[in-house]
Amino acid sequence: MHSYVKVYQYILEKIQNGEFLEGDLIPKEMDLSEQFHVSRPTVRHALNDLVNEGYLTRVRGRGSFVTKPKVLQEYTKFIESYNQEMEKKGFSPLTKVLELSLIYPSEPIQSRLSITEEERVVKLRRLRFIKDGGTAKPMILTTVYFPYSLVPTALQYDFEQRSFYHVLAENGVYVNKVRRFLEVRTLCGKTASLFGLPDHSPCHYISSTGYDSADRPIEYSENFYPADRNQFIVEIIK
Repeated sequence: MHSYVKVYQYILEKIQNGEFLEGDLIPKEMDLSEQFHVSRPTVRHALNDLVNEGYLTRVRGRGSFVTKPKVLQEYTKFIESYNQEMEKKGFSPLTKVLELSLIYPSEPIQSRLSITEEERVVKLRRLRFIKDGGTAKPMILTTVYFPYSLVPTALQYDFEQRSFYHVLAENGVYVNKVRRFLEVRTLCGKTASLFGLPDHSPCHYISSTGYDSADRPIEYSENFYPADRNQFIVEIIK
């Protein structure tokens, strides 16, 4: 086995079996170099790969610390519910509804949904978590807007337990196409505090509009994904 692989697997196995916990400082490069009788560049190569894969984070002047790998989000590829995507990846999802209300749309919402200012919309704001042992880490803050006329009973649903797309389908409304825009933003104020993060923490911001088979916009959402917890895959096929 190549010396680089020995160092890599040694650190990875200790993280995966719980000997190295999140936040732990792993042995220094010099110590690993002596332990495995390899050069420091070889050790650094192994640690860099673990950093790139999300298992470690490096702090200048202090060393390498264990972190949890980011969740690979496929929201850019598929139309499916958050719970479906997380369960497919082996995670236990959890949802908290922050707001479920009936409002008159702002100009941007009117434009996205091609409606007038007199047409009321349902605003559904939820914080999505992943359960890890006895704790739950907030992963996504999502706010979706859709015309009240599409689902007049919307305020009666428990959206902590029910999928938004499933509720639409039960009411004969289907999203056949979505158009999503990905930006890099920072979290500030209450939005940052919901994730337990300091102001100006980086995040992925995705705005999304869903269309039915007649190409009519039926839902618009705004989604915040903290950059320290999420990464995205965008697949392009020629």
